[in-house]
Amino acid sequence: MNVDNPAPGAIVKPREVPVPLDLSDFLYEAIDATSFLDMSDWATFYDEIPVDPYIQEGYRYKAIGWFRIKHAMAAAIEGIDAHIAEVNRLSGMNDEESSQYLSSSRPDWQDEATGYCCWQLPQYAMQQSIKYNPVHGDMRREYPRINEHITRSRDFHRLLLHYAAYFGWSDAIVLVQFQRVDCYSDRKGLPAVEGFHQDGNPHVGMLIVNRDNIADDSGVSQYMMDDNGKRTDILIFDTTIPAGQLIYWNDKRLWHYGTEIRTANENVNGGRGVRDIIILSAKTPPANMPIGPIPAVFR
Repeated sequence: MNVDNPAPGAIVKPREVPVPLDLSDFLYEAIDATSFLDMSDWATFYDEIPVDPYIQEGYRYKAIGWFRIKHAMAAAIEGIDAHIAEVNRLSGMNDEESSQYLSSSRPDWQDEATGYCCWQLPQYAMQQSIKYNPVHGDMRREYPRINEHITRSRDFHRLLLHYAAYFGWSDAIVLVQFQRVDCYSDRKGLPAVEGFHQDGNPHVGMLIVNRDNIADDSGVSQYMMDDNGKRTDILIFDTTIPAGQLIYWNDKRLWHYGTEIRTANENVNGGRGVRDIIILSAKTPPANMPIGPIPAVFR
């Protein structure tokens, strides 16, 4: 698998420790993901994702996956191995079972072109600080797995590699969220229930997989500048991102929001419209790490 180094500031080679992207001057960049991904059948798998039980209005659907992406030439971050081992212990794993998810074990797959290795981690629960998520902050949330037809696919691997190589990190846990928001003629959908917010990560990626029967001027992505942890009124991005576009942004320097989605044609799909996205966020301890124990239903 070959992924060209996508970010001019990051240097990723298979036999050298990566040089990460300098985030001090980086705000955001939009990329045509159709140039290296075939997502033609991904939208069909959103149909099987259940309703998010933490949104009472029923307009959001979510499945997640946890992955570790580490460069073969880079030293492992001890805090990541320690965190994974502790969560696995809380989940009732013995040392032998838990060790298969640590950096000392053989990865699930490795990319020779970049040197990145990947471990698919267990189905941990997720939690965000109330500092970043006033609606669901400090709440343990459990979600089902992303369909293995996708996570084992070549194109999904390319997406993870692109994210890692763009920012050029050495070792990180990556949370991948498949998220659908729908609307009907008589009910709108909210992509961002928190309003303008940050996620507490160094950077975030969002891929628009599908926009079906929603108004062109709805589901608009908006970014505002940060000023020492507070949102300013400076709107620097106000655009409807089309399907097939991948956008990365600096989560420390920007606050992001997605406007409500509305049905484009009430006579199509029973008046239903959907917006399907993938959210990528790389994490190192202690921010927003996976938590245990692993829900029994997902083991």
